[in-house]
Amino acid sequence: MFYWVRSNIFRTFRGRLAMLYISLEFGILLFAAMLLYVALSQRVYQDVDEQLSEQASSLARALESSPFYFWTGHLSGFAKHYPGPIQLIASNGQVIFRSDQSLINRGGNDVTRALAQAFRDDLTAFASTQSLLQRDNVRVIAMPIHRGGQTVAVLLLGHSTGDIRSVFNLLYLLGGILGVISIIISSVAGYYMAKKALKPIEEITSTARAVAAGDLSRRLTSKSQDREIRVLVLVLNKMFADLETSFQSQKRFVADASHELRLPLTILKGEIEVALRHPRTAEEYEEILRQQLDTIDRIQRIVNDLLTLARADAGQLELAQNEVDLSLLLQEVGQQHLILFDSHHVGLEMDIEDGLTVMGDAGSLERAVMNLMNNAFKHAPEHSTIHLSAHAVDHSAIISVRDEGAGIPEEEQQHLFDRFFRADDARCRKEGEGAGLGLAICKRIVDAHGGDIWVKSEPGKGAEFLIRLPLAGPNPGLQDRLQGVLKDGGASA
Repeated sequence: MFYWVRSNIFRTFRGRLAMLYISLEFGILLFAAMLLYVALSQRVYQDVDEQLSEQASSLARALESSPFYFWTGHLSGFAKHYPGPIQLIASNGQVIFRSDQSLINRGGNDVTRALAQAFRDDLTAFASTQSLLQRDNVRVIAMPIHRGGQTVAVLLLGHSTGDIRSVFNLLYLLGGILGVISIIISSVAGYYMAKKALKPIEEITSTARAVAAGDLSRRLTSKSQDREIRVLVLVLNKMFADLETSFQSQKRFVADASHELRLPLTILKGEIEVALRHPRTAEEYEEILRQQLDTIDRIQRIVNDLLTLARADAGQLELAQNEVDLSLLLQEVGQQHLILFDSHHVGLEMDIEDGLTVMGDAGSLERAVMNLMNNAFKHAPEHSTIHLSAHAVDHSAIISVRDEGAGIPEEEQQHLFDRFFRADDARCRKEGEGAGLGLAICKRIVDAHGGDIWVKSEPGKGAEFLIRLPLAGPNPGLQDRLQGVLKDGGASA
């Protein structure tokens, strides 16, 4: 039993929450009980004190207006009708009259202090022999008796609060029973409310364990109306989806990288085995080594591209932040491709706006544009034209590389910038074709420069790749508007 209570109450959040409810309600009930006791006791003492004052004042007037030898008779007659103790103390400390028992020795020092105050300050004082809830509690009044302008005695009257104590005990008994019932109901309700509120946490835990075990397709299905839980479910589902995508991309990347590296390595191994089958001349060995060197260059390009992508994914792609003359860079890239295009009967048309300047790394931007130019060349048929253009639009430079090839199916366009992805055979591959990493590298470079890259294509109508890069310097459109405002202001002036 103790182990169950410790495991389900003190070691669970809902159990501790229920205990918090119990503690708070118990504290509130205890505070209310103390407040109620103080308020009622003050009210009760006020009523009792008023009654004692009236009775003591009536008796004191009778004593003060009578000779000393009639005091005992007055006190005896009053004691027959008064239910509480009566005592008269002379100024020299002698007990002149006592009805049944002494009030001075009851209640510790409180009654003694009230008696001393009445003699010393000539003031009426009140005291209680015990607390209001005690059975033998007596409320006492100490009233001075005057004769000839001096205090000659002090009258002590006591009033028992036993009947009031019974009402108080009944009140607190009922309050205690109702408080215990309220605490039990609140604790049970709080426990189950906390359990219901935390039910989505159990689903989250179960789903997270399944994902950790390898089932990346699991998703949360909680329909909780609590805003915090809904946000948590959405965030976790997105995290699980991203994790699944990342894991699938990693598996695909490893498989594709193995495939791309296996082919040149197989070719290299085969050429070496053929070369070692029988002796050859120096010229033959030189030719074989040249072929092997080309294969090694291809392997090196794949490895370098993979390293570039890995650094980009890890946020470690180091790019300089210099002012780059984008117009000049694009013209140089176009000039570098003229001889290659001309040798394959492919034309190049350039429409590049002057004065385009961006902030970034010139080498990386040149690599991205060259990858797009090479990609267009691979898929451009003979006697067609590749179009390279760049213009400023809304404080951004829009670069376009368009070919007149077979186009790209719509279902393949969303995967073009995935590493190792290649379009189908409809887009013919020419010599020098890479491993499907060029467009992925383009996207990483453009993203690192704060830009965007996308494709527009329809089957049979070629493909157009576009890059948007933010221009360097202030917003030209904003400058034009400011100049117009200043001009209008000057004209008005």
